[in-house]
Amino acid sequence: MGAVEIEAFPTHLAVERNVAASTQNQALAALLFLYQQVLKIDIGRLDAVRARRPKRLAGAS
Repeated sequence: MGAVEIEAFPTHLAVERNVAASTQNQALAALLFLYQQVLKIDIGRLDAVRARRPKRLAGAS
């Protein structure tokens, strides 16, 4: 996988697998750790945007 695939993976998780924002961010962090720390592969700067948790409605119970 290259930088393009690494950037696309969290989006795939959101769209196809319907996972939470925190899961997307954790998956991205895990991939970055794998490539940078374990494999020692410089993937360069990624333009991936961290997922944000949806805002909750005020007063909803």
